[in-house]
Amino acid sequence: MGRLIFVFGLLLFAGIAVWGMPPKDVLVVGIRTGIIVDLEPARAYEDVTNLVIEQLYDNLIDYEGGINAFEKPVPGVAESWEVSEDGYTWIFHLRKGVKFHSGNELTADDVVYSFRRALALDFAPIWMLSQYVPKPEMVKKIDDYTVSVTFNTKLGEYNMAAIMAVQGICAIVDSELVKAHATPDDPWANKWLQDHDAGSGPFKLVKWVRNDRVILERFDDYWKGPAKLRMVILKDIPEPAAQKLALDKGDIDIAWDLLPEQVDEYRGKEGFQVVEVPAWSLVYVAMNVGKPPFDKEEVRDAIRWAIDYKAIIEGIVKGAAIPWQTFIPKGIFAALDEQPYYQDLERAKRLLAAAGYADGFEVEFLTTDNPLRVAIATQIQADLAKIGIKAKIRQMVGAQFYELYRAQKHTFLIAGWGVDYADPDSLAKPFAHCCTTGPEAEVRQLAWRNMYVDCDTSIMVEQAASELDTAKRKAMYHEIQRRVLDKGPYAIIYQPLNQIVTNARVKGFELPPNNSYLEFWGVWKEG
Repeated sequence: MGRLIFVFGLLLFAGIAVWGMPPKDVLVVGIRTGIIVDLEPARAYEDVTNLVIEQLYDNLIDYEGGINAFEKPVPGVAESWEVSEDGYTWIFHLRKGVKFHSGNELTADDVVYSFRRALALDFAPIWMLSQYVPKPEMVKKIDDYTVSVTFNTKLGEYNMAAIMAVQGICAIVDSELVKAHATPDDPWANKWLQDHDAGSGPFKLVKWVRNDRVILERFDDYWKGPAKLRMVILKDIPEPAAQKLALDKGDIDIAWDLLPEQVDEYRGKEGFQVVEVPAWSLVYVAMNVGKPPFDKEEVRDAIRWAIDYKAIIEGIVKGAAIPWQTFIPKGIFAALDEQPYYQDLERAKRLLAAAGYADGFEVEFLTTDNPLRVAIATQIQADLAKIGIKAKIRQMVGAQFYELYRAQKHTFLIAGWGVDYADPDSLAKPFAHCCTTGPEAEVRQLAWRNMYVDCDTSIMVEQAASELDTAKRKAMYHEIQRRVLDKGPYAIIYQPLNQIVTNARVKGFELPPNNSYLEFWGVWKEG
């Protein structure tokens, strides 16, 4: 077996295209890795990048994996925590003896350094932390194994934990190792950390070859105990057909990016297993309330009643989605499973007539050039034609599409949205915070882009973020979702499924609703 592993490793490092069945203690995943820009944790945003970061680094707080993930926070390198009497400061007690991959012990100095480093670098994902912890002095060392983090508002445990569990910006780096690679021009060793690992997670970075592979090796001194796998290899296979072929041949253990119809071929097929869970993302239609005819509530409602949701989910998406019409996806606290809309063309026509558009209207319908989005847009175009609306589809590359969208220059479009962190606030702010006055005026996300202004709802969004009573907080988010569902600028079409196919030898594989939180620590292979 040792000889087999050695030869297999040589083939991988040499980049030889001829593969064989991976050894029992090596997991090979076929996945698109081209989205990885670098492995600097303070810059990590894309889910494949965060998938790697999750294996390399630890956070103060974690969540249990699998389909029940995010129901309750669990200890990470902080074994316990409590809030101060004023409700603003959380104190974290670190477990002793946690080792970085370098052999250095993880202490409060590393936690403080990591948070302050992320704030100083100020990369795009930092808003998830800085919206609540904007200043470096708000993160302090109490003693070698105790840290305090002061927030600018009172946060309940669930919201606080969701922030502290965010990969990348809240990952704990080895401060001694990072400082050793700092330079006058790069005081935070950002360039070094783009290709290197300074973590304490269950795996160490062995090698990252851009657009080819990421090789991770077990860290035997991991504080939870060593992983069951010796090595995890993320092999870049961009094409779904190539992933399927590699899975069928036994060259890879997991195919990450198969099309829904390809996934269906493995259902009940001996030697394979399909793993799926509702993903933390949404596909929706957006209507710019600042432009006629969508300034009229009846028109927006007519759009929602005109869409054939079932045809899209079953026909176009091939069942790789669940019906969902509210903006907090299933699997997140306070998700509201209310789906009042279905295709009712007569009702849609009555609403258009009530708004003064009995003869319909013409509108430009924007979409990216993603084939799935174009197909959905074409279905909606046909649906709207049945009530007299002539939607002219305009395809654009993603960069141009989002430039127009972010500048409020659209009228009507189809887009998607992913969840940034495991709390309803991460969705209420973009979808429902739309007041143009007050301290939160800079929240310029989806509601702002669609010129949807409802200051009462915006105030409730701010209040819900800091509500400490769990039952009250849940009720507030339910009310916010109902308001947006009924009067907002969206027609939410569905919540996609994360679908992954594995060789049946793979055991202990739990798929969370967000790939960024997937852990290989508990995975093993039989036979």
